[in-house]
Amino acid sequence: MNNKIVVLESEKESAELIKTYISEIEGLELDKIFDDYDEGLKYSTDTIPHIVILSATEDTERNNKILNRLADIKINVIVLSENYTTNLVIQALRSGAKDFISKPIIKKDFIASINKCCKEIVKTINKSNIISIFSNKGGIGKTAIATNLAVEFARQTREKVVLVDLNLPLGDVTTFINIKPSVTISSAIENATHKGAEAVVNACKQYKNTSLYVLAEPIYMEESHTMTPTHIFKLFEYLRESFSYILVDVGTNIDKMNMKILELSDLILLVSIVNLPLIRNCQRCLDLFNNLGFDDNKTKIIINRYLENDEIKIEDVEKVLNQKIYWKIPNNYFTIMSSINKAMPVCEINENSNVTISFSGLASKLTEDIIAKDFISQ
Repeated sequence: MNNKIVVLESEKESAELIKTYISEIEGLELDKIFDDYDEGLKYSTDTIPHIVILSATEDTERNNKILNRLADIKINVIVLSENYTTNLVIQALRSGAKDFISKPIIKKDFIASINKCCKEIVKTINKSNIISIFSNKGGIGKTAIATNLAVEFARQTREKVVLVDLNLPLGDVTTFINIKPSVTISSAIENATHKGAEAVVNACKQYKNTSLYVLAEPIYMEESHTMTPTHIFKLFEYLRESFSYILVDVGTNIDKMNMKILELSDLILLVSIVNLPLIRNCQRCLDLFNNLGFDDNKTKIIINRYLENDEIKIEDVEKVLNQKIYWKIPNNYFTIMSSINKAMPVCEINENSNVTISFSGLASKLTEDIIAKDFISQ
């Protein structure tokens, strides 16, 4: 079946150039070109083409409205613009665009973008990011951060997100968001020996009607002992094929398994709270990561249960750690405990609470920084 494409372009010369390029791509059918964007949007929502090319105008609000609407109905949108800045790219991708091309259009860039959208499965693995949530001390809210952050990533990015419970041997992600998977991570790895990536992806349980999936912890403690650093390498390799964001709830032990997880991660969210013993442990982790040769920008410090009037000030913590605090999550005992006891993310308990807003802000900042990093590295 041909892949149909609709073009929203008000400039005649650009529209003709796009038409020419499309005619040279096998298996692609130009449906219609619209210079009236409202008419083009209505036609696209009625016919659901595989791709819509949107030439961005100076009306940013309308551009975002069109992007959001088309993304909601799962249409691949390629944005064209003469204004090719990092901020604009981030805004377009966050609004639902699959790709962004600068104008005047270069043929090879146009064809590459079309080919990306025309694959049966749009592989975002080139932009896939592994984000590990880690602390070398238990009981400071690491799993709550991992689960709520994963929910926010799925809500905001609309990309496929997977939350992997590698808090071995006693992970409890499934308890936090009330998921009952039929296959756990240990079984998935065992099955992958024969079935490859398919076994791992099929083991990921969808959370409600969202783009978030969960790869659950082992049912029995002894199962975790059969896993090796080599298994972790293959696991991440398989997950990168299907998920844009891979969030990992990492165990607290400093062992070969956890070090392999952190080594393979693109970002490490090092979680602490403001008290002297935990700040000292945080410093030890930073020293370890430095000795292992981790990039300075790889580790972001997250302060949990933050109080404005704490005896130890954030400035003091930053001075001791010689690193800026990336994010502060406020101390909201009642909302967090209600979330845990009801096995629901905080956004479903109280979407207006300060801790919900904080998780949303953290997810937004992380995605913006990741997109900016990828954009600059291109």
